[in-house]
Amino acid sequence: MRLLSNATPGRRRLASSFARQGLRHLLLVLSWLALWRLSALMEYAPHASLWFPPAGLSFAALLVLGWRALPGLIVSCVLATFWVDQLYAMHQSMREILTAGLAFGLAHCGVYGVGAWVLRSALGRQAEITTPTLVPLFLVTACLSALAATLIGIVSLEMAGMLAWTELGAIWLPWWIGDMAGVIVLAPLFLAMLSWRYAALSAWLGGLDFQLPRRPSVAFIGKLLLCIGLLSIVTLADAYTRSPDVAFAVFFLIIPLMWIVYTESAFRSALSLALFALTTALWVAGLSLVEQSMTYQFALCVIATSGYFGFAVPALAARNRQLSELAARDPLTGVFTRRAFFDKATQMLAEARGCGRPLTLLMLDMDHFKRINDDHGHDVGDQTLILLCHAVLGRMAPHHLFGRFGGDEFLLLVDSDLDAACETSARLKHHIAGLRVPGTQQPLSATIGIAELGAEDTLTQAFRRADLALLQAKRGRRSQADIPPAAANG
Repeated sequence: MRLLSNATPGRRRLASSFARQGLRHLLLVLSWLALWRLSALMEYAPHASLWFPPAGLSFAALLVLGWRALPGLIVSCVLATFWVDQLYAMHQSMREILTAGLAFGLAHCGVYGVGAWVLRSALGRQAEITTPTLVPLFLVTACLSALAATLIGIVSLEMAGMLAWTELGAIWLPWWIGDMAGVIVLAPLFLAMLSWRYAALSAWLGGLDFQLPRRPSVAFIGKLLLCIGLLSIVTLADAYTRSPDVAFAVFFLIIPLMWIVYTESAFRSALSLALFALTTALWVAGLSLVEQSMTYQFALCVIATSGYFGFAVPALAARNRQLSELAARDPLTGVFTRRAFFDKATQMLAEARGCGRPLTLLMLDMDHFKRINDDHGHDVGDQTLILLCHAVLGRMAPHHLFGRFGGDEFLLLVDSDLDAACETSARLKHHIAGLRVPGTQQPLSATIGIAELGAEDTLTQAFRRADLALLQAKRGRRSQADIPPAAANG
């Protein structure tokens, strides 16, 4: 009985694991087939479309899941081949259709699997993946994989008797453009969606954040509608004039799409490109613009390529902000450095004087800090400084400014007058007195000097008065802020 009871949970876990895997494969098959039916919007021959979205899903799935994606993708290709036989009434035998489907699936998955493996290997060798590194690797791999998938797919279908060699010259370029448009335009969106489920994928994205925005943006919707509207105007004009030159106007739509890329998140940019591609396919099919479809798809590839290089701009801007923030923060305590404090205090002073709001500067010094280092070591001294900073940050208002001047001295700028600042000082000292040196029962204490900024005072003048008040308090009774008349009167 004990063995059975121990085996039952294991069997349940195994069954649950198989169920989850089966559900994932089912979702992959259904998604792939749905995208394959969308490719029929620009289909010009069996197994040949100028827009092949399943290629983007296959590449993304193989990049993220590796060999685990093969069963679902192979089944999808086989089912699509059976579907083609029904749609075009080819009346081939079950064996011929199955052979053609397996050949198509192995060619399709094999090529994109190799491309995904190459990209993963290249990214894995990078010490640090950045957007300018990721984008060229992705584009080159995508283009070559699409070309190889085209050539091998054509050969496989010809060997299965579903294509003739005489059709090769007419379909290889449209097939390549269709697969390339599917991979380049849609694979990033599928990778973005997979990154929500597979957190480890974010390490390959070169600093791109594909998380969903917290709330919808009216501005983004307006930009997207503008792009879709301009595309509709171009296609309608093309349908009305039937002039090959009109279709080339679609290249000018790179301007509004790049506007989205530079001003919106990476996910919204990828979504915009995907919706732009879908709208193009719908208009081409609805207005019978198949003759110009090559122009539209080539323009789409160019626009998407430019857009992905544009991803580097927000990513670099975010990285620069991160580096600036790191440079402005003290590496030990995380509060503002001396230089950053005075830079931000200058801005705060200008804003306060613009609205007539008082400001007061507090200079805080930990008592007996040298003794803490000597008795317990510098590691404990560092932990004590961190503890002190957390205590101050936890009790200061969000609009107050706190920074490390040097050693165990800190500066706090508050938007209050002298009396309120004295009350703040008393509360801080009372809270600090309740703290203990990490790992000991030794209490902490601090001395604070205060100086209110007068109407004509500079930060340097206020700092000197606060420093003088601190020195006088140190000479007198510790842990009490004695304010000299000069500092109190500003």
